[in-house]
Amino acid sequence: MSGALSGSRPNVVLIVLDDLGYGDLGWYGSPIGTPRVDEIGRDGMTFRHACAGAPLCTPSRTALMTGRYAQRVGLPVVLWPEEDRGLPEFEHTLAEALRSAGYRTGIFGKWHLGDPMLTGNPWDAQPQFLPSAHGFDHFCGIPYSNDQGWGQEKRLPLYRGDAVAVDDVNTERGQELLAGEYTDAAIAFIRRSAAQQRPFFAYIPHSAVHQPFHVPEETGGVDGSYPDIVREADRQVGRVLDELRALDLVGSTLVILTSDNGPWFTGSTGGLRGRKTDPFEGGIRVPFMARWPGRVPVAENPHPISFVDVLPTLIDLAGAAPPPSDRPVDGISIAPALAGEPMPGGRTLYFYGDFDEGPTSEVDPDWVWNVAALRQDRWKLLWPATVWPELGREMLFDLDRDPGESTDVAAAHPLIRDALAERARIFNDDIQRNRAAAIERTRRRR
Repeated sequence: MSGALSGSRPNVVLIVLDDLGYGDLGWYGSPIGTPRVDEIGRDGMTFRHACAGAPLCTPSRTALMTGRYAQRVGLPVVLWPEEDRGLPEFEHTLAEALRSAGYRTGIFGKWHLGDPMLTGNPWDAQPQFLPSAHGFDHFCGIPYSNDQGWGQEKRLPLYRGDAVAVDDVNTERGQELLAGEYTDAAIAFIRRSAAQQRPFFAYIPHSAVHQPFHVPEETGGVDGSYPDIVREADRQVGRVLDELRALDLVGSTLVILTSDNGPWFTGSTGGLRGRKTDPFEGGIRVPFMARWPGRVPVAENPHPISFVDVLPTLIDLAGAAPPPSDRPVDGISIAPALAGEPMPGGRTLYFYGDFDEGPTSEVDPDWVWNVAALRQDRWKLLWPATVWPELGREMLFDLDRDPGESTDVAAAHPLIRDALAERARIFNDDIQRNRAAAIERTRRRR
């Protein structure tokens, strides 16, 4: 059963903030004022147990765009400028699916699924890693994080379409204006879509609130202030919401807002354990709100969902064709939940991370290829068989009673522990069998 909303073809605005913590929005208990973002929660559905695709940027965005865990795709780690790999042509993205269903598609912000390298020598160019090669009609943004760049100068290019519009925005003023650039381009795209009376998918992955922090003085910013960068992101979200209202599109548009992973050095996890890079809740649990007045009820949803669910959900709503069957999708459609229907219990979500909290406090590159934890309903298992062998045993948490993951209850629930450990082993074995092929698909083709 797909739910009452299936095939209803809403416009979609998907806003992803970068490194925003679970506790960084007013709607989620933050003292930082975020009145515009809070509108989405107040007028829609708030998910309290939403999980990012990974506790790191590139793999999380990979899961969002493909509905598949990043290990299946071959991108379990953060990509850096000038790398010769990126999102494979093999993958069937959310943008490709929606475009095939008649949607106009645009990305306005941070891509981070491969460096097109169009600012270097022509023979180094990698156009197969442009958003346009993966289903997006329009692009205004940067290819990687705002703390990365080419060479010692850390040149950070701004793209418009398939060309570099500004060679380097890694200046104080350039960084200050980035969020506004994204919003301006998204608004122009939404206006054109409305004028053409076509459904649209506007993907707005802000580079804020990732460090470094830059906020225009004219909007009240003081560089270096985390609350300022959160408030500036809130202001830019408000501009998009105002445009939807001005164009009378509020009732026909599904707006989703979330974050790609937990907070980095600054920001609040809302009391959860761990931070960005960790498979604990502080690294993977993120704000997630969905607004579609008259269609999505005002409610709180307590069920675990994941970024891998976004692709099947939006395909379901748009009536689009699913990816080919040789690319197994890990997510499920949560269209029924968005319609206020109960979600089925018993599904398993898998998590990866680098385990900085491990016994050695050292990162092993193989860790990101092995299941670190998994969740089924209220239960979360820390699975150390390949990631944390020094621990010598699994750890089980009851997230309903212990959201801070402080008390191991494995001894009291051995059957649950063993059943989840077996699921972890089976899934992990499948990933390892396909690891070499997945890595090979990410490589640049000539």
